[in-house]
Amino acid sequence: MLPLLLVAVASFAFAADKKSAPATPNPKPAPAVSARGGASLGSAAARRNENVAVNAIDNDVAKEANIRLGVNYTVLNAVPVESSSYARELGKGATEIAVLRPTPIASGLHGELFYFHQNSIFNARTFFQVGGVKPSHQNNYGGRFTTQLRGLGALTGTFSQRKIRGMVNGNVLVPLANERTSAATDPALRALINRFLAAYPNELPNRRDFDERALNTNAPQRTDEIDGTLRLDRSLGSKFRILLSQSLSRQRVAAFQLVAGQNPDTDIHSHRSRATLVWSPSAATDVSFGAGFTRTASLLTSEPNAVGPRVRMGYQIEELGPDSHFPIDRALNTFRYGFVASHRRSRHTFTFGGDAARLQLNGIETNNARGLLWFTSNFGRTAIENLRAGTATTFEGTVGEFSRGYRQWSGNAFFGDQWRVHPRLQINWGVRYNAEGSPNEVNHWEDVPYRCDCNNLSPRFHITWQAPHGWLLRTGYTISFDAIPPVTYGQLRYNPPNSYYIQVQNPDPLNPLKNINLQSGNVRTSPTYLDKNLVSPYVHQYSFSLERRFKDANLRLSYFGSRTIKLLNVFQENRAEPIPGIPLTTATVDARRPDPRFYDVKYVLNAGIAYLDGAQAAF
Repeated sequence: MLPLLLVAVASFAFAADKKSAPATPNPKPAPAVSARGGASLGSAAARRNENVAVNAIDNDVAKEANIRLGVNYTVLNAVPVESSSYARELGKGATEIAVLRPTPIASGLHGELFYFHQNSIFNARTFFQVGGVKPSHQNNYGGRFTTQLRGLGALTGTFSQRKIRGMVNGNVLVPLANERTSAATDPALRALINRFLAAYPNELPNRRDFDERALNTNAPQRTDEIDGTLRLDRSLGSKFRILLSQSLSRQRVAAFQLVAGQNPDTDIHSHRSRATLVWSPSAATDVSFGAGFTRTASLLTSEPNAVGPRVRMGYQIEELGPDSHFPIDRALNTFRYGFVASHRRSRHTFTFGGDAARLQLNGIETNNARGLLWFTSNFGRTAIENLRAGTATTFEGTVGEFSRGYRQWSGNAFFGDQWRVHPRLQINWGVRYNAEGSPNEVNHWEDVPYRCDCNNLSPRFHITWQAPHGWLLRTGYTISFDAIPPVTYGQLRYNPPNSYYIQVQNPDPLNPLKNINLQSGNVRTSPTYLDKNLVSPYVHQYSFSLERRFKDANLRLSYFGSRTIKLLNVFQENRAEPIPGIPLTTATVDARRPDPRFYDVKYVLNAGIAYLDGAQAAF
């Protein structure tokens, strides 16, 4: 793609003391200026033209995007003990610390305004695209400032707004001309299947050169994002300083729908409040006490034209969505408290401290609560033929109460030393302790079986050596732990007695649960169990690099690697087995399961490992 990019940046500075540094570095005309870091030009273009919707709370889709678009591999240099660096080598940021960092306070008024526009007028047509480029545009604008207010302190603010309008181009698999009507004989069933088929674009395949059902088409998308921050730095005498920060963010996406109901509409609101008191009892010692609160409210729902259930056709044509875990109505609150102290003595700079966090997760999350109908190659017919005939292979759905409130504590303690052994040699070393408490559900709807993971120690060291002939050597090693995510233990909400995950073989699409007695106390279900010994995954991270600065250039050669242990994995058990005298058909799947009380049984346990080795050369 060759987008037209119009960027305007205006900076201003009125300083009483011309020797004071401006509040912002030398501004560059990039649209990445925003409270959350914004988006680069490449990601903006990719986001508009990728035929995959990445939901802000859907890590699995983000993972798939990394697989397709590439990962920003990072060489870890000195890893601070204040935070965990789990998956940082894969581009993930370090975990948040409990205190705000003091920043230099400049005199006068400094600021920046920016405006960025991307227009499809000059976009090049992609290889797959049929016809001309459809209209689309993106506007991103905002600014930031810092100033001294008499009697109040240094005030810094940022604001940005991004608006995306227009068409998203992509490829989908759609029915052929002779596959657009139902072949069911029952009038009600025929009407249902025709409603499913009507969800596809009223266009026939136009890229039959690579698939006979491939259609390149366009659909509108509307995105609105607002970000803002306000920060106050105020000195309280010679030994104290208070830092206050408030950030707000809002995102609304009316998602593109190449097929009706393909992607959920998104409404995400978040705000972050931070307060830090810095005490400097001496020139060599600083102690920061911090408290913070973060709230993210997420609502992801089906778009108005969605057919209702999720419908899959064995990947022969595009499924009708959105995905199984929508709708989502979630509020995630995190309270964090802690302190960080540093003391400089001789050749050492010691850092130590700790923090504690309280997580609250409230809301409704689902797993096929709308129902999932599978039409597969079965009964001697293709998946599309079975769709037209209304003969489904499987129905999956969850019934019950899905609202939950989970609570969890976690804590960290750390100590580090930056040791200047020699003017040409520095060693950073330290240790970090992490404890992840066991979550609990406030209404006691279910019990999380694993206990506190309270024995996590993370040693770390990093060596920097100024070698002869202008070379700089860096090497380091650390262990980092991750938390068991709420989406994992949240799967317990689909278990009896409050919820049931039901699977029906060869169902009636009009009433797939007609033979299920939900009032009985013995409803067959597909439960998810967590291993009682479940613990936090962790990773060994290490790197080695050589750097050399020339007159007008830098050369860096790096090796980095990681070994991730105890990754979470899901084992699926109670599968149907061959039994003499019972036909091997989908209709007999449930009769051939070893435990007749259940359908599939899923176990979540630590059963994964990942290796990463990489090299980078930069000039």
